Amino acid sequence: MDITEKIELDDCPICGGAGLIEEEDHGYYVACLDCGSYTGTVSYKDEDGRLQAAEKSAMLWNTGKVINSAPGE
Repeated sequence: MDITEKIELDDCPICGGAGLIEEEDHGYYVACLDCGSYTGTVSYKDEDGRLQAAEKSAMLWNTGKVINSAPGE
């Protein structure tokens, strides 16, 4: 089972859209499928840190710590 399937994500704190957790270059981030808001990437160094990085990126998302580059900002 993919570890991202175990992690619960709230709706986007900006627009209420769906969030998707992504893995990229030894790190995880969450992005909104509607407005494009996203968290910073949480890096990991080894397999032991993978789940922790995914959970931390989800925690950032679920607490509203996101980056939004909407027009005019």
